[in-house]
Amino acid sequence: MSKRLNRRSIFGIIAAMLLMSTVGLTTGASAQGLPALPPGGAQQPGIGQGQPAAPMPAAPLQTPAVANPLNPLAGIGAEPNAGLPTLPSVQSRFDPTVRIKDITFMEGDRVNHVSGEGLVLGLSGTGGKSLQTRQMATNFYLRKGMRVSKVDTQNMSAVLVSGKIPAFARKGETILVTVSVADDASSLRGGTLNQTALRGIDDEIYAIAQGPIIGGGISAQGNAASVQVNHPTVGVCEAIVEREIPCTNIVNQGRLRIVLRNKSYSTATEITNVLNRTFPGYARATDSGTVDVYIPPAFRDSVTQFVSIIGNLRVTPDTPARVVINQKTGSVVFGHHVKIAPVLFASENIVIATNETPVVSQPNPLAGGDTTVLPRTGIELFESGGRYNVLPAGMTVGDLATALNTLAVSPTTLINIMTSLRNHGALKAELVIE
Repeated sequence: MSKRLNRRSIFGIIAAMLLMSTVGLTTGASAQGLPALPPGGAQQPGIGQGQPAAPMPAAPLQTPAVANPLNPLAGIGAEPNAGLPTLPSVQSRFDPTVRIKDITFMEGDRVNHVSGEGLVLGLSGTGGKSLQTRQMATNFYLRKGMRVSKVDTQNMSAVLVSGKIPAFARKGETILVTVSVADDASSLRGGTLNQTALRGIDDEIYAIAQGPIIGGGISAQGNAASVQVNHPTVGVCEAIVEREIPCTNIVNQGRLRIVLRNKSYSTATEITNVLNRTFPGYARATDSGTVDVYIPPAFRDSVTQFVSIIGNLRVTPDTPARVVINQKTGSVVFGHHVKIAPVLFASENIVIATNETPVVSQPNPLAGGDTTVLPRTGIELFESGGRYNVLPAGMTVGDLATALNTLAVSPTTLINIMTSLRNHGALKAELVIE
C-alpha cells in the first residue's frame, strides 16, 4: 500500500510541475503579444467550470542569453553595430589648421645660451686621469686654501656645463643644464657637480649650477668584454638663475613682429589674412618669414592679452614639397605634396661574398726559416636578373610608399633613386641631403 501511495504522490508532483511550467510559458507568451489566459490563472484539471480556480504563481521570465557581450542589442532586432562606440574616421580626426603660436615666435622672446667649466666629484673610480683634470683639481683645492702637491683624480672629472635661460626668467628660478665629460672619465654616474658659474656671450654670470648629476647611462666592462647603455658621460643637473636677461624689445614703435619657424610666403600671407579678419588693417607681411602686427589702441596697456589672442588664432600652413635624406642614418622623409613624373628605373640584386682561408706555411726543418700564416681571400659576386619598374605620374606619398614597399627597396637604394630622379628632373620636389 505504501508503494502505491508513493507512486501516486510522485505522479502528482510531476503533474504539478508540468502545470506550473505551462502557466509560466503562457504568461511569457502574453508578454510578447500572444493571447493570454483568462483572468484568475490557468484552470487545474478536474475542476468544474462553475468553481473558481486558485491562481497559480507565474514563473519568472528568463533573461535571454546575450550572444555578443560587447553589443547586447545584437541578435534581438537591433542593428549589428548598435550600442558600440564608433571611432572617428581618419579624415574627421585630421585638422589641417594649427595655432599661430605653434609655428611662430615673437621677435625678442628668445632663449639665451650660457656655459661654464666645472669639476664633478664623488665618482666611483670612473674619473679622469688627464693633465686637465689634475690641474682643475689643484685649482679647486687652492681656492679652498689648501696646497696639494699631488692630487688623485680617479673620483673626479672635468666637465663642460651648458644650458639655456628662457625669456623673462627671474632671479631664483631653477633651470636644467647639461653636464658633459671634457676629459677621459668613463662615467658621471653618482657624481656631484661643484659650484660652476655659467656665463653668457658677454662673459657675465647669469646662473650657478651645482648639485647631483642625473644620468641614465650605465656602463660595465671586464677583461674581455664591455657593455654600455645610453651615454654615461652625459648627465643633467640643476642651476639657479642669478641675473635676469632683459626682454624689452618685443614691442617696437607700437608693433609686434611675428617670426615664422619655417619660411613660406603662403603661410605668411595666410597669417596676415587671419589677423586682418580679426583686427582689420593691423597686420602686414613684410617677407616670407616675418609678419608685423600693430597693437590696437584697446590693447596698448595689455600687450600680453593681445599676444595670447593672436597666438590662439588658427591658420592652415603651407607644406613645401620636400624630400629630406639623412645619409648618416639612412632615413628618408617625404613631404605631403611630393609628386614624381612617369619614370622607369631598373633594380638588380648584387651579392658579394668573401671568405678568408688562411694557410700555414711550414718551412723545411733544415732551411732555417720561420712558420708563417699566409692569407687567402676568396671573393664571389652573384648578380641576379634586373627588375624594370614603372612609376606612374602624379603619385602621392601614400602611393609611393606602397610601391616602394612592394618592390622591397632598401633605404640605400631609395636614396639613390631619389637622387637620380632629382637629376633627371622627374622629382617634383626639393631634395635636401643632410
